[in-house]
Amino acid sequence: MFSESQQVVVIDDDYDEIKQLLAALWQKGIPYIYLDGQQDNLPQKPFSGVRLLFLDIVIGLEGSSDKNTASSLANVVSKIIGPNPGPYFIVFWTKHNTIIDEVLRYLKSGNMAPVGYSNLDKPTNHDNGTTISELMERLEERFLHLDAFDYLLNWESLIGKAVHNFSASLFSINSPVEDNATWSKRIKSLLGTLALSNTEKSDLENTVEDIKNAFLNLTDSFKDSLQQIIKTEKLNYNNPLSKEQLSPNQKAKINSSLFIDFNPANIPALGNVFFSKHASDVHLRESLINYISPKIDKPDEVILIGMIITPSCDLVNKKYLHNEKDCFRILYGLLIPVNECKYKRKGDADFVMRSFWYKEKIYQLIFHFGSLTSLWWKKDEIPEFKFAIKEHLAFDIQSKMANHANRLGNSML
Repeated sequence: MFSESQQVVVIDDDYDEIKQLLAALWQKGIPYIYLDGQQDNLPQKPFSGVRLLFLDIVIGLEGSSDKNTASSLANVVSKIIGPNPGPYFIVFWTKHNTIIDEVLRYLKSGNMAPVGYSNLDKPTNHDNGTTISELMERLEERFLHLDAFDYLLNWESLIGKAVHNFSASLFSINSPVEDNATWSKRIKSLLGTLALSNTEKSDLENTVEDIKNAFLNLTDSFKDSLQQIIKTEKLNYNNPLSKEQLSPNQKAKINSSLFIDFNPANIPALGNVFFSKHASDVHLRESLINYISPKIDKPDEVILIGMIITPSCDLVNKKYLHNEKDCFRILYGLLIPVNECKYKRKGDADFVMRSFWYKEKIYQLIFHFGSLTSLWWKKDEIPEFKFAIKEHLAFDIQSKMANHANRLGNSML
């Protein structure tokens, strides 16, 4: 069910009518945001991570037609969840199904529909505490019938618990035995040590990069803590999982979320991908096309790409060759629309990524380890990185490429 890691928003223009529910939420340790629904009091930018929305259908709209009321309510919801919301659930304080249907229709037309909803009578000050308890029980039961939504809430609760346990364990090592200044100094020393161990440097840079390096080190350790929580925590198994096949588009979009970062920093980093359009690369592109499939119908749509394969530790510590230019290791491959070529791995010299969603199409990315090379760039010559392959997959490509390069025949070459 809900925990302190999830966002609950309560929208009602009469605080007195809703305060009993708000009290029940905080007594359960569930934080919430209360809004009166008036336009001037809505957030300047949407909240992230909203999972439950209590929505009063009045909020100053008495006397309006059903359609106008529904349109206004949908507008309030959109201001709170934004144009690309995650899965969320609405509790309507009404039995007026016509308005509910209209609100849902507006939200669906804007790709903001909830994964589920309930319409309940609003508890009043005349109701006793049992009514609130019954309300929460009904909601929990409703979530169980939503199958995957229940698992999402469980997953986010586990993450929240792991974050709390990890932070409490780490920072209690340096508890404030004297005063805040002493504690703060010790924690900064701890973070400084973590930053240095992440970069293998002897001194701090005294920039924001120190903080990033410390946090990166913390994140690596946190992954283990999260895995341990998942292994040991008692979970309720309320709904079986499914083997039902997803559509190609659905698979591609999921793979994009799992393996691709479409907002990489425009600096050379392991996994960053650029499009190569130099005239000198024409032969390489044609060779890769012939190797992968000479029967591609529209070769003009095939893009030659390069991926930074230089190890992360070398990039952080500038262990790569450099003088007026910096030298980076590059692995080349092809970005191919899936409708052009469904390629299967031929041997140890290639790496085929699962199809993913890019620019409203399904693409396949295929690397050839024989294309490994070095490029020298000045700072103003660094190409635009279109996307990045996430770290765990980039490490896998890097490892398989190293195994290929270390084979006896290749080593003798």
